[in-house]
Amino acid sequence: MEDNRPGPNPDIVWLHNDQKRIIFYKEPPTTSKGQLDYNFQRISKLAKNYQDFYLILDLTNAKRPDPEIRQHILEKFDLIKGKLAHMSIFTGKNFIVNMAATFILKKVQLKSYSIHKTQSEAEAAIEKFIR
Repeated sequence: MEDNRPGPNPDIVWLHNDQKRIIFYKEPPTTSKGQLDYNFQRISKLAKNYQDFYLILDLTNAKRPDPEIRQHILEKFDLIKGKLAHMSIFTGKNFIVNMAATFILKKVQLKSYSIHKTQSEAEAAIEKFIR
């Protein structure tokens, strides 16, 4: 995949050509409402010129979010889920984060998502949807 790293946040990058429309987002170990607001605003800006896009979400270093942050995550996903064709998450072998991600994703009601152990598995899942 081509890796273009625009903007001040290297944790959110646009991996694309006009056909692929893939955003890669690496969640930090801990997050705040302000960080989520900024990160989802960045995702929205990257995807604004496209009818839909794909998101690869790296949760390998993320900790389980508290209830307030989980609620804020739900609110942020509500803003982008209409354009999100598929989200592919990878967590390493983090069982607790897998459970939290599954819980949140079921509440968000995305059109399509998958959870993986590795980045290469997550990328392969996205590629299947693009074809």
